[in-house]
Amino acid sequence: MGWAQPIENTTTSEMGMRPKPDPNQIELSPIAEEVTPTMSDFKDLNLPVPEFSKPDNKSIFDKPKFETPDFGIATKLNKEFQREQDQNLEQFKRNQFFGEFKTESKYIRLVYRDHIYFDGDRVQVLMNDRVILTNALLESSYKSIQIDLKIGFNKIEIIALNQGTSGPNTAEFQVYDDKGELISSNQWELATGFKGTIILSKDK
Repeated sequence: MGWAQPIENTTTSEMGMRPKPDPNQIELSPIAEEVTPTMSDFKDLNLPVPEFSKPDNKSIFDKPKFETPDFGIATKLNKEFQREQDQNLEQFKRNQFFGEFKTESKYIRLVYRDHIYFDGDRVQVLMNDRVILTNALLESSYKSIQIDLKIGFNKIEIIALNQGTSGPNTAEFQVYDDKGELISSNQWELATGFKGTIILSKDK
């Protein structure tokens, strides 16, 4: 009794037959290999040969250097501004005389303020060379001090102690008698250390 030899499973590809294409499968095109152009390619096609820049060997840790085009100009302008400011302040380096007045008043009221804007100006007031107001701050609103007069000569001096944050020292002064009548009214713009003077002569 003879035995039949089993037939092995053979795929169609092994039998020389192409498999049927799968209608659900998308056929992909082969990927073209990337080719780096060479110098000869440009010469053969009569194309201009590109210029390749040399690699930059600078370290990423190198700090960039910046040049300021106006270096030195700010310093020069500041010096010129300071020179002009010094020249302008020269006109304020002077004493002022507010006049001489006769009065029968027992006392006067000196009213004062900063007539431009508050910037910290301060003054000192003397009566016959005696300090009666040591360090008065000039504000935008009026302040006042009463000064008794003696018979004869009364010299009142007002000294600019500083120039505030914006020179010169700018002050306004008004002098009233004991009846509230205005005797004198003046303004100044003075540098530090200079003064204004008013003379009051009391007859009786």
